[in-house]
Amino acid sequence: MQPDANAVASAMSQRFRPALMAFFVRRIHNHSEAEDLTQEVLLRVAQRGAAIDATRPDAYVFQIAANLLRDRGRRLKVRAAYQASLGPADAALVEDRNPDRVLQAKQALATVLAALKQLPDRTRTIFILFRLEGMKQREIADLLGVSARTVEQHVVRASVHLRDRLGSEP
Repeated sequence: MQPDANAVASAMSQRFRPALMAFFVRRIHNHSEAEDLTQEVLLRVAQRGAAIDATRPDAYVFQIAANLLRDRGRRLKVRAAYQASLGPADAALVEDRNPDRVLQAKQALATVLAALKQLPDRTRTIFILFRLEGMKQREIADLLGVSARTVEQHVVRASVHLRDRLGSEP
């Protein structure tokens, strides 16, 4: 955004944030979701800055808000229908993916990948084939032309390395 666009976005935020928060909280009764939806509206307004009808910005802003609520309702309805179609055992397997969990998972994955990259190539390959691909040590030994004992040593070496780098957390 340009300096003028930043000023416009800031002015729109000051003008509409309280009204948008009230609009969303009144309808969904969840302050954090209302904040997220308000941010989304303000982001969309900032992206379309010049395209907004300057004579009726309120109508434009609240039309975006209404559309976001409608989209949220559709998503919740689809999610509820899907979970209802599952049996009780299957429903327990459906994971809620909120932004915090997604961020934590990405950070954990990056940490594991960094630890794996520190391993020698052969050790990393053997470990991935054994732990991630589910191959038996004998199959890996035949594939790479080494003994099963060598494969076992590489797996142990990689496991110890990862335990040292990542701690004993599961």
